[in-house]
Amino acid sequence: MGDSPAADDSTADSPAADSVRTRLSRSLTRRRLLLAGGAALGAVGVSRLRTEPPTSIQTPDGTWPFTDRDSARTSAAQAAAPPTAPTISWQKRPVSSVDSLVVGPEHVYVGSRRSDAQAPQVAALVRDDGTVQWTAQAPGIRLAYAGGAVYATGTSETGNSAEEREPPFGSVVRLDASTGERMWRHPLRDRGERLLVTRQTVYVGSQYGLDALERDGGRCMFRAQTGGGPTTPLLVDGSLVLTGSRVGRYGARRWSDLVLKRLPSPVWTRNPTSLTLDPAVIEDAGTASSLVATGTLGTYNDAAQMIRTHAVPDGSRRWDAVNAGPLSDPTVVKELCAAGPRLFHGLRTGSDAQRQRSLVCRDATTGAEQWRASFPNWLRSVVVAGDRVLAGTRLDAVTPAGSNGSEQSGSNNGRPPPGRIAAFTLDGTVRWRVPIPGSVAHVVPVSNRVFVGTDDASYGGRTANSGHVIAVD
Repeated sequence: MGDSPAADDSTADSPAADSVRTRLSRSLTRRRLLLAGGAALGAVGVSRLRTEPPTSIQTPDGTWPFTDRDSARTSAAQAAAPPTAPTISWQKRPVSSVDSLVVGPEHVYVGSRRSDAQAPQVAALVRDDGTVQWTAQAPGIRLAYAGGAVYATGTSETGNSAEEREPPFGSVVRLDASTGERMWRHPLRDRGERLLVTRQTVYVGSQYGLDALERDGGRCMFRAQTGGGPTTPLLVDGSLVLTGSRVGRYGARRWSDLVLKRLPSPVWTRNPTSLTLDPAVIEDAGTASSLVATGTLGTYNDAAQMIRTHAVPDGSRRWDAVNAGPLSDPTVVKELCAAGPRLFHGLRTGSDAQRQRSLVCRDATTGAEQWRASFPNWLRSVVVAGDRVLAGTRLDAVTPAGSNGSEQSGSNNGRPPPGRIAAFTLDGTVRWRVPIPGSVAHVVPVSNRVFVGTDDASYGGRTANSGHVIAVD
């Protein structure tokens, strides 16, 4: 008995039955696989879901909430009725230089850029008499008014200056429009130069690219490098359009864009041969579609000296306008503004004593030139006010000899004043001119009044009266 094998030796090497722990482990593994697969499928589905498209804010009559009035940068106030015999009603100097000017229901808001001697500032003035309501230390290159708040961007009011090597160089802030109290602040990698506010988002364009922030809290939604610029954001038919070194339309953001904090995918992009300037949205009467028109910074021997227009839906080129001057002349086309079937813009060609400056009106559908008015001075602001086109100028160090441009007549001693506003009918007839004691930087028509801002420029051996806000009635 003792030498006999045990009764259960025959089963000693057989696999034992699964333990409770083993069965539980296998069950959990299967669940993990199912959950992982479901999560992957869910991620694909969520990445394809899109958020609501950006929505523009209303621009009430009698206000000018953006530098170019609205999210389409039309620079046109169709309901305005500028004065017929203008005189200066009041002028104030709340900041050192008016580098930005917008108008809300009750106040005029102006901003100044940072200088060696002074930090940037934003100020609020009562519309009726120019009383300064408040001033705040804040970046002032670009301002926007929306929903009881003032948004301001530019060189940072604290921290690094533009001459220092490390970012952040700029910032954007939200101020209470009634008190100037800062509600939030967000640093920017580069100096903010363009500003667009929608119902939910603040877009800031710079040489670096584009920053998008939550309007209420200032939290960063995304930051994108767009290839140089400065990048200018517009809102057209519910789509974000960016111009600068490229022109493109961008779709609604996917949920994956939200998670990864990135710019939405482009619907289309175009790469012009030269830098685009001062875009404006115009209407193609033939197709009833929106076009994005862009000006140009043309250099010597640059064959691309033109205005370009792209259809917003698909990016197709509709028409180009080429200046008739020789290609050896540098050309700058900017200060675009749109009013119904017309597109207005400033044009500068040539150099030194051969400079030529004009206000040009074109058919918005075809690009055909309708009329042109010559100026001996720099065109700084072109806007539409009802049935008038207003052009603001500042003195140039070089005035072409013998110039008989439309702005020249009526000047003192045969030479234009430091600044001037000229009013034209929509078909090019001069209605009036009013001299401005300073270098005109901004012309803003609201209701029956025109607000003018002067910057700190000094030209022609005389120093302009800088930093003035002027009411013309």
